[in-house]
Amino acid sequence: MRSILVKIHKAVIAYAVWGWPIVAIDGALQVLYGVPATLWRDVLNDGGFAWVLCAAVGLLTLILDQDRRERAMSKLFGLREGDERERAVTGDAARTTLLLSLSLQVVLLVLSLTTVQLVWNPKVPKGEQRGLLSVGLKFSTTQHLKAFGFAEDASTASTETPPGRVFLDGYVLSPAAFPILLALILLQIAAFKAFSRKRYEGMDA
Repeated sequence: MRSILVKIHKAVIAYAVWGWPIVAIDGALQVLYGVPATLWRDVLNDGGFAWVLCAAVGLLTLILDQDRRERAMSKLFGLREGDERERAVTGDAARTTLLLSLSLQVVLLVLSLTTVQLVWNPKVPKGEQRGLLSVGLKFSTTQHLKAFGFAEDASTASTETPPGRVFLDGYVLSPAAFPILLALILLQIAAFKAFSRKRYEGMDA
């Protein structure tokens, strides 16, 4: 039974590594031809969904299997941890990368709360203010940034919008990304603390 599970796990990992073209082809076909309407498109779509599940198993494997994780990191990033000096270099690079990643995610988190509105009224006489650009912070899931095109009046915008053509009215980044980014930030901090505490406990022992 154990050997069967091992073979299944290897097949899942292999599909996660080499099956990504199926997802790419399925996504391209959906963009070009829309929702699948034939049997082979349905099979291809199911194959893409299966790859998502296999990829999740692959990520869990990298987290739980130290040997596999070390081999993957060595192939992807060229990491070497043969002696204390190389471990120090790897640790310093990991800390710097973590801080860089967290900084970018915090910026994106703020952008998911940032609203931008640009209004232009050509009917205003010369010498008076024709345009208005406002930037603020607000949490909502009902608006998104409309960066292309514009409305002829402010009827599609908020009630506080002055009359004119609304070029931009919404969020710089979709507010739906806020909980995802927040969860990702907290997960990275918690994981780093948990793994580092485990290593420190091993050193003390």
